[in-house]
Amino acid sequence: MNCKGLYISNDGKSLDKAILDDQKIDLIAAGDGVEIMIQEIEAGIPFIISSAEGTNLMEFFYLLDGELDYLPNNETPTKVKTGDFFYTKKLENSCLFKTTTYVKMLYVSTQPMFHYLGESLKELYKFNKDIGLKDKYTHGHSERVRDYSLKIALEMGLERDSIFRITLAALFHDVGKINVPDEILKKPGKLNDEEYEIMKLHVNSGKELVKKIKYTDISYIVEQHHERLDGSGYPKGLKNDEISIEAKIIAVADTFDTMTTERPYRHASTVNEAIYELIKYTGIHFDKNVVDTFIKYLKKENII
Repeated sequence: MNCKGLYISNDGKSLDKAILDDQKIDLIAAGDGVEIMIQEIEAGIPFIISSAEGTNLMEFFYLLDGELDYLPNNETPTKVKTGDFFYTKKLENSCLFKTTTYVKMLYVSTQPMFHYLGESLKELYKFNKDIGLKDKYTHGHSERVRDYSLKIALEMGLERDSIFRITLAALFHDVGKINVPDEILKKPGKLNDEEYEIMKLHVNSGKELVKKIKYTDISYIVEQHHERLDGSGYPKGLKNDEISIEAKIIAVADTFDTMTTERPYRHASTVNEAIYELIKYTGIHFDKNVVDTFIKYLKKENII
């Protein structure tokens, strides 16, 4: 007798899938609010498991392949390897992980998660990729700024939720450049005053674009990442404590990577030259604690 309600799949097909730059999520089964997914993430990618207030959400992760680290606040990372599993239930704060190898996980959620895991970020990833294709000099910039910002945040011992926001905001800090005309974005020389005013609008566009991420607000960080302590930044000329700590961190990481990357109108600065500029403008443009922490990280990694 056939078993009604039994479903067997041996052809590798999924109900739906979302493919991002550094991960892929396959929805393989769903019913009664429960979703079962296969999640694949490239090596070296930080990711967050977030709290969901007011819900009884449980999430279960089983490592089918690879290794990752759980990164608790100011403590030694916990290694999770093939065959290990972890789960969350009534999670009270966000938890930070980072893949050390390519990772493949079985992911079970007791509430629908696939839509926002895949679709709410898919467009933003595409915009980042398109910006890199339009301007080869910015290729990889957002990923490097994310990694630098994450290291600073971890060294500073910030709260998990803040680190979560920094990770996303740093990755998408320049996403608004998708709306900057090509002739300005790709100009091989310095921008004139009118062009610069247009370029500055990317923070406003970026703010609106990242509002599509439904489960966290990073719009204020994206908007503020060009603000400076002395009020000389944009778009609002904020000063000192008017600027969020997340934006202060991204400002340092963004400036460092921009200076040390080759541009069509100037050669890349050395690491030491970039550090000199950060120190020179500490307390004027950049937060002293952030700069000191970044230098500490660079020394620890033997970069300087």
